[in-house]
Amino acid sequence: MNQKRTATKKRTTGTKWLVLICVLFGELLVHTWVRTESTQAILDISSAQARLSTLLSYQKELTLERDRLRSDDRIIRIAASQLNMTSDVFNQTIYLGKENQ
Repeated sequence: MNQKRTATKKRTTGTKWLVLICVLFGELLVHTWVRTESTQAILDISSAQARLSTLLSYQKELTLERDRLRSDDRIIRIAASQLNMTSDVFNQTIYLGKENQ
């Protein structure tokens, strides 16, 4: 009878240690997974910030290019050189009147 108790007690003690080791191993796995995911999230955020910075600089360049293309001096220069237009408004005025006068 005494041998059964010691065998059962040893089995119970061994089971407790096995459960404890499994729980600790599970906690280790969960901690590793959380750490890996947080590191990956940090890398994704850094990548997104770099992309945002690149896109903002590209937007700034496009804004400058648009403003340069819209500038009055450029439009006047193109009108004068390629379209043969002048800023002399008085010579280009057309008077619409009656034919009989």
